[in-house]
Amino acid sequence: MRLRYALCLLAVLATPALALAGSTSGSTSMICGACNSTTPLCISLVGSTGGIADAGGAFEVVVRDLANNPVAGASVVIDLSGAPDLAICADQLDPAAIVDCVQKTVRKTAAADGSVHFTVLGGSNGGGNAVALLGAGKIYANGTLIQSPTVSAFDLDGSGGVGANDLSVWFGDFGSGQPYGRSDYDCSGNVGANDLSMWLGAFGSGTMVESCATRCP
Repeated sequence: MRLRYALCLLAVLATPALALAGSTSGSTSMICGACNSTTPLCISLVGSTGGIADAGGAFEVVVRDLANNPVAGASVVIDLSGAPDLAICADQLDPAAIVDCVQKTVRKTAAADGSVHFTVLGGSNGGGNAVALLGAGKIYANGTLIQSPTVSAFDLDGSGGVGANDLSVWFGDFGSGQPYGRSDYDCSGNVGANDLSMWLGAFGSGTMVESCATRCP
């Protein structure tokens, strides 16, 4: 009797594992947080020039299920609702990106290999308004949280592209002594000299002279 019970229990436990191993569909695969998916620890909101998004903001998410299979067709969402000092552009200059201004999200669909590529256009809200610290962003795949990245922005005043006033805002964040995510470009967990160097590089590149044509409120 005990042997029969044990065999039945083993069969029940094995069934979902077997089903999972053969599943790669975005609608049926189980995604387990960040255990197998590839995600960035930090992302940067960027601007554009001539209607072309700055390539420096590009990043990749690869969605995998519990059995480490790629999840084709997964719905991947970048959620900035936890960062009130950041704003996304209503037009991401990417026909594959779906923007929800109310939820403050950008959504795209994973390819057959589970990968999806983002460049998120947006900025911040000026000096003295920094709020979000580290890990304020959220990345979801089919509704499962797979990462909480720190989110920075080069256009710190959200106006006129990346320029001198943004530098003034950065120095304000630096002087506060707080690890504000919007000014932590190097993903070190602090605002410091290397972040300043990265901001100067972005400014000098000339690839972010335009802010959002329309910002999500």
